Amino acid sequence: MAGDPGFWDVAGNWPLPFVTAVLAVPMAGIIWFICQLRYKQQIATLKDRVELADERLGDAKEKIVKAEEEKTALHTTVKELNAQIEKLKKRKAQLPRELQSIVDRLATSFATASNQVSKLSEAQEAVAAAVSKHRDESHEGRAGH
Repeated sequence: MAGDPGFWDVAGNWPLPFVTAVLAVPMAGIIWFICQLRYKQQIATLKDRVELADERLGDAKEKIVKAEEEKTALHTTVKELNAQIEKLKKRKAQLPRELQSIVDRLATSFATASNQVSKLSEAQEAVAAAVSKHRDESHEGRAGH
């Protein structure tokens, strides 16, 4: 293989491509290493962002759960208040009947009381007449003696 040129012979004939090839391999390694570092940094940054997003999502879920609990509590309170309103409406509807019943009882009581007052007045008049008659009789009896 005497006619085959050696590596250095080729390199001497084409120095620029040789130098470029010799420098390109380490440069490619350096570029690859730098890209790997940047890639790893971006992955780390994205992982941090994902963790932060997960934390925020967890916080948001907790807030949603609390809001749902508060909503349920408010809904229960609203139901209770509506039930109380219905009871009060029924009570309000019954009040005129109850008031009429009270008025009727009062009217009956007043009528009874008025009757008793009339009877008492008649009795007082009868007592007054009896007393007056007794006085008259006792004055006549003294006068005749």
